[in-house]
Amino acid sequence: MRFGVGDFSEQRPPDSQSTHAQLYAELLDQATQIERAGLDSMWLSEHHFAEDGYMPSVIPIAAALLARTRGIVVATDRLAASLHDPIRLGEDAIALDLLSGGRFILGLSLCYRREELAGFMVDPSRDEANLESLVPALRAAFHGGPATAGGRTASVTPLPSSPQGPRLMIAADGERGAQRAARLADMMMLDPTETWDAVDLAVEKFDRERRDGEGELVLFTYGGLSEAGPAAAWMQVEDGFRYMRHNYDRWMGREPTREIPPRHYRLLLGTPSEVAGQALEYRRRYGDRAHLVLRCNYPGMAAAAVEAQIRLWGEAARLAREAV
Repeated sequence: MRFGVGDFSEQRPPDSQSTHAQLYAELLDQATQIERAGLDSMWLSEHHFAEDGYMPSVIPIAAALLARTRGIVVATDRLAASLHDPIRLGEDAIALDLLSGGRFILGLSLCYRREELAGFMVDPSRDEANLESLVPALRAAFHGGPATAGGRTASVTPLPSSPQGPRLMIAADGERGAQRAARLADMMMLDPTETWDAVDLAVEKFDRERRDGEGELVLFTYGGLSEAGPAAAWMQVEDGFRYMRHNYDRWMGREPTREIPPRHYRLLLGTPSEVAGQALEYRRRYGDRAHLVLRCNYPGMAAAAVEAQIRLWGEAARLAREAV
């Protein structure tokens, strides 16, 4: 079982005293903190044209983080396929694979924000087809081509250091998304808003489609930690969680989440020992292929508070590993 932190979005709420230059500098430090804490991975999120400066360009950021670290995986969680040129993205992913010795994961998804599709002049009705066609183009690029995209064909060089190329992940939104991930990707990502029942159904569909039971599961969840227990842990992250959740609700055209924290979320809250026990439920359900990614870093949190969360999550991961 593996443990990660994310996603990192580098949003700047209206009342923030930090500049984006400061947030990006802190992000580099947080990568080394994650590695020092004994965690396995760091995940980046992409959005465009957001009022709060949500991170729009994750590939160069991933390069900087991979150069700063030596052992952790750096990954994108939901790179919107429709917004990227397949051949250029293949070249970028290969460069990151070479730079890191195979520590980069390329996570892909559909694009749910119409503003982003319009800004990149993408027909919304083509979104699913764009994701479906992107993956074969990437696979071809990873093996030297020829890679075909949009009527163009190119042989991509150099080859990656990983024999099969960078690992690909697809975010599963419902059963159809789980089928797509099983068919096209090496691993499936599950959203932190999904209930246990929804995750179980998606994993069942993923495994049935793959037929090998070996596809990695990247399971995102929200939470926070404190030596003083769950209530204190929630106090550490509540403001940032509210801002984040209401922002996503607005983008998706939904009513703001009223129940905070939502009872149906798979929240990890408590002391490192308590959170370790909660984390082991993922291993009980899905085995050692579970890669549990905790968002304990929220918009507006001070750098010292994020560092404390990373340290405590690393302690929880250590306790969980020792318990098996």
